[in-house]
Amino acid sequence: MSSDESRFLARPHTVQQPWRNQRRFVATLGLIGVVSLIIAALYLFQTSRSTISARELAEMNDYRARLERDNERVRAEIASLQSLPRVMTRAAEMGFRPADSDEIQYIIVDGYRYNRPIVTPTPSPTAQTAEQIYDETLGGWLRKQWDGLKQQLDSWRSG
Repeated sequence: MSSDESRFLARPHTVQQPWRNQRRFVATLGLIGVVSLIIAALYLFQTSRSTISARELAEMNDYRARLERDNERVRAEIASLQSLPRVMTRAAEMGFRPADSDEIQYIIVDGYRYNRPIVTPTPSPTAQTAEQIYDETLGGWLRKQWDGLKQQLDSWRSG
């Protein structure tokens, strides 16, 4: 290498390169664009999930209301099938009829009384204990703890 070339290479660059500033600006804009796209995608995802959840919840509420209506319809149908006129008609269709007084037979059981009084349990009196009044102070409690500790130490020494 010649001395001119080494001098040229050793000299600091004095010429500004405008394309470096442009590259930095474009890279910054690109980074801002990518971050904006990520934020927009997350917002879109969250919005779509909440919309889907709301739609599913509405469908479940409709399904529950339909089931409740069906349950009420079935209850009404059961009540109509169990009504006395319907049961009497069905029994007559099967050949049943009301019994005459001479067809009724009573069975007598020795020792049975049908008009017994209803026995209600009576509560037994419980022993009332006098309520203990809490009047212990911090000093009294500490004194009691200290006396207990002294008794333990005395029993440990002697025993």
